[in-house]
Amino acid sequence: MKRTTVSVVACSAYEPHLVREAVAASLAPLGGMNQFVRPGMRVLLKPNLLAAAEPERAVTTHPLVVQAVAELAQQTGGTVMIGDSPAGPIENNPQVWRKSGMAQVAAQVGATLAPFDGVTWKRLNTTDYFIARPVLEADLVINLPKLKTHTFTLYTGAIKNLFGVIPGTRKRDVHTRALGVQDFSQALVDVLELLRPPLTIMDAVLGQEGNGPGKSGTPRRYGCLAASQDPVALDAVMTQAMGYRPNQVLHLVLAAARSLGETNLEAIQVEGDRSVLAFGPVRLPPMHWYFSAPTWFGTLAQRAMRVRPRLAASACAGCGRCVEVCPRQVITPGKPPLFDLEQCIGCFCCAPPICPSSRTSCPGLVSARV
Repeated sequence: MKRTTVSVVACSAYEPHLVREAVAASLAPLGGMNQFVRPGMRVLLKPNLLAAAEPERAVTTHPLVVQAVAELAQQTGGTVMIGDSPAGPIENNPQVWRKSGMAQVAAQVGATLAPFDGVTWKRLNTTDYFIARPVLEADLVINLPKLKTHTFTLYTGAIKNLFGVIPGTRKRDVHTRALGVQDFSQALVDVLELLRPPLTIMDAVLGQEGNGPGKSGTPRRYGCLAASQDPVALDAVMTQAMGYRPNQVLHLVLAAARSLGETNLEAIQVEGDRSVLAFGPVRLPPMHWYFSAPTWFGTLAQRAMRVRPRLAASACAGCGRCVEVCPRQVITPGKPPLFDLEQCIGCFCCAPPICPSSRTSCPGLVSARV
């Protein structure tokens, strides 16, 4: 039986020469960058650019990782674009590019920043998705996720990073119809099936633990990079290293059930320095009991017991960003805004990283079970 390969290499710090060497070493067991990029190819790098946050917050893929991948793709003859759709309106992109360091990387290597402002309609399993046009027009998409915990899906890595190909506030449509973690995980796997990126390189030098994936997550040094042609297998290896039990991260289970990737660790060949995966105890987000319930029951339970936002009025800046991103449009603008909690689906799109006024676990917002 042919085994899926996941490559892991140590990378102790974000130093340019260390990152370049680690990226090249991570690709060596896969055949190197020229195994994927041919001269003249349009290559889209898809980092995690969740929000306008400095690289040391570990919210976004580090710019040095993106730069190293861009340079390798250019050396093999590719034309490089860098693109993602952060949480919130597309108009926020320039600020995200600036603060995350992507604008500087693009200028330095001569890459194009690709705003996800146009879409192509796709249908899968009777469900409609609007995918950013630059993603579908590229000859090759290289997935560049960040290793982080996630308070809703428990973990965000290779599969979850692809959700960013749905531009701006169109993500609200998915959250509106996918109320529980079961349905949302199905949506994540739908996007994976639509894209099937041929190469994933994960930035796990500095990641997050605790209440990730935004500014409420706690930065943690994992000290490695990982690469694979199979994003599902890569996620399976990394979730095990973090301390998740098999089948605990639902979107991995669903992806394997659709034969979109490998989650059986016995069928995955880990190449490189396996010792870097000895992370030790990682502070994981709590897993609510209804996450593992049947879909119909879990969704009903989540509606009844979900955690909903409670505004910390003194911290509110009145910026209105929560109003812009609310999938159900149940927030009335004001300072402070008004939340219709009866209609709230508990997706926390209005919390980190959208809300800029955080001094609590949810910037400007305090979580409350009601």
